[in-house]
Amino acid sequence: MQKPIRMAFVLISFPRGSRAFLEVVSIISKFESLFLGSIHVPSLENEESVFGILIKADTDQLGAITGMLGKISGVRVKSAVLPIDENDSQKES
Repeated sequence: MQKPIRMAFVLISFPRGSRAFLEVVSIISKFESLFLGSIHVPSLENEESVFGILIKADTDQLGAITGMLGKISGVRVKSAVLPIDENDSQKES
């Protein structure tokens, strides 16, 4: 059975000016076909940058992305997944 494709937002924070940003970009470029959009916000207050990506993926793909990102030193990752709309799944049947 195929896993449902869901929309998710992945929030990534890392020390501003660190090599972590290059590693983050390298990893997410491997999954670029899943991306719908992104935003990068450098923080001036606490020396931390935030990068957010909006993706459409199944839970295995989301887990692969967040798992790889979470292994980068200094990087923190959090994801939020929208619930499946039962009305939409009935339309596809």
